[in-house]
Amino acid sequence: MTDTTRFYDRCDASFGLYFDATELLHHSTSDWQDIKILDTELHGRVMLLDNVTMLTQSTHHVYHEHMIHIPLACVEAPRHVLVIGGGDGGSVSELVKYPNIERIVLAELDGDVVDVSRKLLPDVAAGLDDPRVEIRIGDGAALLAATPGRWDAVIIDSTDICAEAHEGDDIASPLATDAFYDSLKAGLKPGGVAMQMMGSPTFYREGMRQLFHRLTPMWPAFKPVLMPCPFYISGDWCAGLLSETADLTPRFHHGLSAPLKYYNGDVAVGALALPNEVRSLLPA
Repeated sequence: MTDTTRFYDRCDASFGLYFDATELLHHSTSDWQDIKILDTELHGRVMLLDNVTMLTQSTHHVYHEHMIHIPLACVEAPRHVLVIGGGDGGSVSELVKYPNIERIVLAELDGDVVDVSRKLLPDVAAGLDDPRVEIRIGDGAALLAATPGRWDAVIIDSTDICAEAHEGDDIASPLATDAFYDSLKAGLKPGGVAMQMMGSPTFYREGMRQLFHRLTPMWPAFKPVLMPCPFYISGDWCAGLLSETADLTPRFHHGLSAPLKYYNGDVAVGALALPNEVRSLLPA
């Protein structure tokens, strides 16, 4: 039997996940967070940030394919895309599969995540080396505010933004403020679409309800998106499609330079179908 060391991802007082790692490949503390890369026997390498699971090599494509290909299927001709967060490179690696995209900017606050991912998660981070990709280490919200009218799509690949409300306080994430959403509206071109990661509709119901009630009147078009996320708290995760001018129907087919493992048109339709308990979180 392989010798292992157990690492925990504590989700709440009653529930958590753990990984039995064959090796701790990396452990450091950046200016922003604790970073660990584990090696596991069955699921490849695993990234934990502040002891919260960010990805596994075996399943990250499910999350990243949803986050990229659903919003881009709502944009007729995507040429310029901004990714906020996502320093592991998984979202960018999906974007570079679009031959007609001309410019991809990754705005990541923590440069150490980019460096570690390039070194130890090269399959996830491979797209970062594409010549169309620009990496900006710093505040993605500030970059967005400084680039009005620039983006066909904005992908907000952050940590979940609903945990604060889940604990009983107002949502405090800097990526969920009125100022941020004003910058997002200004940053999108006509027909542009944003996709924002939100959190678990099972564990963060109150946070999700608050966010849905804020975004529905704020955006002419808003649709929650559900996706399976193995190794994330409840296994199901929620993102949101946002636009002022697009109808958020995934109907555009862009020729890709590489096949996808999970996503297809039927998956997009299913991801927009909400179970009753999630519908109940939306305004009446």
